[in-house]
Amino acid sequence: MVKAMGHLVNYVEVFEVVTAENFDEELYLRENQDVREAVEDGKVKSGLQHFTRHGHKEQRKQGKRNYLPDVIALRKKKAERIKKILKPDAIVSQKSDYILDSITEEKKTKFNFESTEKVSSFFYDSVPLDIINSLPEGLILDCGAGFRPVYYENVVNYEIAPYPTTDVLGFAEQLPFADNSFDAVFSFAVLEHVKYPFAAARELSRVLKPGGQLAVCAAFLQPLHGYPHHYFNMTAPGLKVLFEEDIEIERQFINSGTGPISTLTWFLREWGENLPKDVRKKFYKMKVGDLIGQPYEHADKSFVTCLPEKTCFELACATLMTGRKRR
Repeated sequence: MVKAMGHLVNYVEVFEVVTAENFDEELYLRENQDVREAVEDGKVKSGLQHFTRHGHKEQRKQGKRNYLPDVIALRKKKAERIKKILKPDAIVSQKSDYILDSITEEKKTKFNFESTEKVSSFFYDSVPLDIINSLPEGLILDCGAGFRPVYYENVVNYEIAPYPTTDVLGFAEQLPFADNSFDAVFSFAVLEHVKYPFAAARELSRVLKPGGQLAVCAAFLQPLHGYPHHYFNMTAPGLKVLFEEDIEIERQFINSGTGPISTLTWFLREWGENLPKDVRKKFYKMKVGDLIGQPYEHADKSFVTCLPEKTCFELACATLMTGRKRR
């Protein structure tokens, strides 16, 4: 339980940040796939060795044991609230674990659905947490919630993948909820993965109550990434255009996790990890000054020519396309 403004918001902790006291080898490797693969390949001796060297600095997380019954108990109560705000014509079925499913084969085709084993999971920062704690009796939509480390009774986790913390399955472009249903709406790191972002933005605005709060985050200078597809990056003005017709924009900002340093380290890390080992070592020894200049000055260098085509697309400054009109 967590106290908020004189009320109690029920929640279940699903993940925890790993410390020396709670470290669990099995849970650590289960949650951190990259570490598990490194151990299997013999690059790292154990999960504990990785945690000692890197994991504690990176604030890696691991799952908690025996959380699912508590999640299902809360979800059962939440499902009854959700059913009351479904659109009259929404086609929704209830699974045995009280997940509500609005996905159809037609929608899968329309929105380019693909199954995957990739998992998106991150803790809320202060902005959504303040909203959650300010609405203990309200209902909040988290569109594209991923696998939530903390499961809240007043947040509807909406996803295309049935994670253990998912409440409703569906697509952002066709929400199964009635107009003006939610006291607040979240969408974090989702809109770049949506096939029709303008349609998704209209839906998020539609289900938000008048005066309700919207909190969104979308990619700008990020490499190609994520699930199920990565379609559109957007500038701050572009993100504003998506919502300004229905939403009074209060502020646009960046936080400690979305600033330029995240862009720089992501690009360089992805670049280096996809080079052959001998070229990678040389690349890591280069100085920032060595990389500044006109692109053509580096075009024939090994750290450029040795990148796989897949990585070139992931980090490209721009991509080109040709085609012919169908007859």
